[in-house]
Amino acid sequence: MEEERRVVKAVRKFLDEKEYDAIIVSSWQNVYYCSSFTGYGDALLLITKDKKFIITDSRYYVQAGNQSGDYELVKSGAWNLKTMADLVMQEGIKKVGYEDLAVLHTMYVNYFEKLGVELFGVGNLFLDSRIIKTPEEIAKVEAACDLASAALERTFKYIKTGITEIELAARLEYEMRTAGADKPSFDTIIASGVRGSMPHGTASGKVIGKGDGITIDFGAFYNGMCSDMTRTVFAGEPSAEMRKIYEVVKEAQQTAIDGYKPGMKGKDLDKLARDVIAGYGYGEYFGHSLGHGVGIDVHEGVSVSPGSELVLEKGMIFSVEPGIYVPGLGGVRIEDLVTIGDNGKLRMITKAPVRDLLIF
Repeated sequence: MEEERRVVKAVRKFLDEKEYDAIIVSSWQNVYYCSSFTGYGDALLLITKDKKFIITDSRYYVQAGNQSGDYELVKSGAWNLKTMADLVMQEGIKKVGYEDLAVLHTMYVNYFEKLGVELFGVGNLFLDSRIIKTPEEIAKVEAACDLASAALERTFKYIKTGITEIELAARLEYEMRTAGADKPSFDTIIASGVRGSMPHGTASGKVIGKGDGITIDFGAFYNGMCSDMTRTVFAGEPSAEMRKIYEVVKEAQQTAIDGYKPGMKGKDLDKLARDVIAGYGYGEYFGHSLGHGVGIDVHEGVSVSPGSELVLEKGMIFSVEPGIYVPGLGGVRIEDLVTIGDNGKLRMITKAPVRDLLIF
């Protein structure tokens, strides 16, 4: 696969530059990224300058052969110290890079330090590579978005006063799973009424009441990639203040999407939306960044925040999600994923549902 070849090429370039012999890949995200293996958490990779090994046990051995056929398979428990130590000795490996941003201290002390090699952290090697998506990866995220959007539209008919947030979350997750999602991208956020003022208010036993705004932030993990979207809808006619807040958030999002220009930094895009919200007097109620990267993880790589100096480039996927959260009243957030199209403008990856104010 294109992304596998690209990342392995980057790894081997890194090995040459640093004069290391090999890298051990241990996080499930980067094991998948490098090998397409989906037995998340039950394999390690050893990549040298001319070989690639995947270590996994009998539960996943056939699966690894099917998904990662260009790797040499080693049948063993992924974290079997002797297996890796023997493999390192067999290949004459002396200097090894490891995922210092992902390895726990106990793993380091009880495993990596005991391999008998010189160890070096690889830092942002994989994260930097994952920032720019291939066309195939963009298509995968787009498919995850389509699945999640369709699931939300099927869930709309269950939105009514008297249902609890957690019941609504269960219905939405059911619709995603039956459509083919491996799992939700993260714990589904459903915050209604005054709970809407909590940006990350995961679904609770609160009963949805008449006129409540309902912030629904969710995603599908599908075919190795995440989606992430938010819609705020209403169970009955909203108050005049909540209706106004909704329209301000919608305007802020559209202003940012329309205002993107090639070469723009994350902080510049964030400012476009933040200035709209501040202009209506709600600046203090927009506390989080405008967006973040999405891919194998639901938050990865790209920062669209007030302090971000990152230049937004073609191939990146990131969210545009302004919000207003007023304690004691409620909140509104609208979130969609975008990428940079061939015409140099932001292209919406999240196609539906519509962003108009919806009342059920």
